[in-house]
Amino acid sequence: MKLIAAIRMKNEEWILHYLLSALSEFVDGIVIVDDGSTDDSIKIARSYSKVIDIHINKPSDENDIDEPRDWNKLTRLAKKNNADWILYTDADEMVEPKIKDLIRGMLKCTDVDVYRFRKVSPWMGIERYRVDKPRYNHPAKNVLNPILVRSTKKLRWTNGRGGWFKKIVKRVVRGDKLKPNYGRVFPSGVNKSVKDLDDVVSIHFNHVDFDRLLRKQVFYALREKEVRPDKSRDELISWVAKGWSEQGAKFAKVNPEWIWKNYINKIKYNG
Repeated sequence: MKLIAAIRMKNEEWILHYLLSALSEFVDGIVIVDDGSTDDSIKIARSYSKVIDIHINKPSDENDIDEPRDWNKLTRLAKKNNADWILYTDADEMVEPKIKDLIRGMLKCTDVDVYRFRKVSPWMGIERYRVDKPRYNHPAKNVLNPILVRSTKKLRWTNGRGGWFKKIVKRVVRGDKLKPNYGRVFPSGVNKSVKDLDDVVSIHFNHVDFDRLLRKQVFYALREKEVRPDKSRDELISWVAKGWSEQGAKFAKVNPEWIWKNYINKIKYNG
């Protein structure tokens, strides 16, 4: 059973060494779609022998993020390299080290086509994570990345939101611009025999420092205003502020066993 990791990235040099070092311990190959990195992400990726294919998207409007498009490109790259299973992940997240001991047994199981993992987002450092909202502590059943999927001929990702017809309706009704939608839904082309592993944790590092969180929130707000001109300024300000607010926050300690200790010093963040 050949396992290929599939990564979508843009300007991830701050964490890419951590991800690629960990993945290299248990996958057979890594394929990457880069969506316009201007840092050293591509150079770093090419320095790892397990990285076997990199597709660089053509220059385009940076706001036109199209996740299903990129994940389908990853699928094609993985299939081209004879993947039996594909581990889809973003560059800023990584499944805990015990996956090394479990993975081969998981791949041999004939009754499961998809494995999902619990996802935890450390908050302002790697010592604690929030438990007050699901967005920081996702049960496996709600997680689409990282996700381990059996490779099939019809495997495909969509956003499940009605396609271009629905976009045109929104354009007419409320003035939305015809931009790609964020997000994906459960992939089609696989039997929905899913095993949710809440005892296997993926760490999502997107909230480890305030500067990174702030930049992401502002970027998404600007893009949202462009796509949804009907939204007021106050609505967008409230949405951005909510993203970094600690009002009502409750915390739990990150289990050190969830971290790849040999590589944690490769992550660059202000924590």
